[in-house]
Amino acid sequence: MLLSELLGSTVQNKDGRHIGYVVDVRFQRQPAGRGHEGALTLIALIVSPHSRMSFYGYERGRVDQPVAIAKPIGWLHRRSRVIPWECVQRVETDAVILGVDPPDIPLDVRRAIPGQR
Repeated sequence: MLLSELLGSTVQNKDGRHIGYVVDVRFQRQPAGRGHEGALTLIALIVSPHSRMSFYGYERGRVDQPVAIAKPIGWLHRRSRVIPWECVQRVETDAVILGVDPPDIPLDVRRAIPGQR
């Protein structure tokens, strides 16, 4: 599977309801071995309920972000969330189908995870 096959795909819950679009992914690097970098493993999808547009890296911090760009991107991606790859049942052409209800993990670290303090 190629990353380009996931980006922009519609994400549907197990009941077929649209919950957003894949706008980014998260990988975990495996341990290096014998002079080679460790392999990357896909661990999560970043899903935006409102836009297929990229974050352009603006979700990763606040260092020297032009407000004129960061604010509209933040608004377009409000309530974006992280969906663990384990929740994915299958990937179809232009659609990612979840097999279970995903946990509510907000992308914005300032937003509390429901049910936790």
